[in-house]
Amino acid sequence: MAQVSFKGNVGKVRGLAFSNDGKPRFSFSVAEGHSKPNGNGGFDDIGTTWWNVTVFGKQAEDLADIVAEGQKQRVVVAGRSSTREYEANGETRTSLDVIADNVGVVHRAPQGQQQGQPAQQQPWGGQQQAAPNWGVPQGGGPAF
Repeated sequence: MAQVSFKGNVGKVRGLAFSNDGKPRFSFSVAEGHSKPNGNGGFDDIGTTWWNVTVFGKQAEDLADIVAEGQKQRVVVAGRSSTREYEANGETRTSLDVIADNVGVVHRAPQGQQQGQPAQQQPWGGQQQAAPNWGVPQGGGPAF
């Protein structure tokens, strides 16, 4: 098994299940998009890799409360990958599977706000007001 890490969009959520001995398992698919620079300052889509992700233990239960199909969620996944072949409609296909060690949900900026930008910001050159008595020693003694 190879170690992999990737980020992508949540696809089909298969949900939370429990093994016969009560161990939690959460499964879902992730679409990892691929692109390349197009020479015009943008990027061209060159395909998508679909991963079947399975998480075990406490993290599985936690993700079951957060990850939902149709919510346009982006995740970062790190784990061990494997491939398996299966038959579908008379064709042999290959599935890319990951047993995830870690899954993180990427939080997107609210609509109309750029990522990393605070909600309230002073305009360029704007003066920020100092707090009252800032830098004034308390109790009449020296500041240090």
